[in-house]
Amino acid sequence: MDMKLKLSEILDINNTLKLIIDDNKTKINVLLKFRLLGIAKAIEPHIINFETIKNEKIIEYGKKNKDGIYQISKDNQKGIEKFSTDIKQVLESTISINIDPLKIGEVMNSGLNSKYLIGLYLIIKNQTS
Repeated sequence: MDMKLKLSEILDINNTLKLIIDDNKTKINVLLKFRLLGIAKAIEPHIINFETIKNEKIIEYGKKNKDGIYQISKDNQKGIEKFSTDIKQVLESTISINIDPLKIGEVMNSGLNSKYLIGLYLIIKNQTS
């Protein structure tokens, strides 16, 4: 099913997915973990594309530091503003992702804490069917 989300929302969902998948203290159903891994894999290309654009903009507006790493200096106000404007446009763009939303029944009794549930909210289908 195609879902339309802003890239910023996809990045937030990705962070939540990573936290859940890497959390060894929270025991969740193996099927739910499998579904979460599938969703993470489906959004991965968008995460990679964003990181590529972000790094290109850092190179464009920044300079190499003494360690050879590109950075935008805090003194470069114009560069910071241009970088922020460009990145904001990317973050606000709407992306279609092809995933099956999670069902309420899959997540409500899954052992996930409220922080995780809130992080997944946009990809939870609001009916149990």
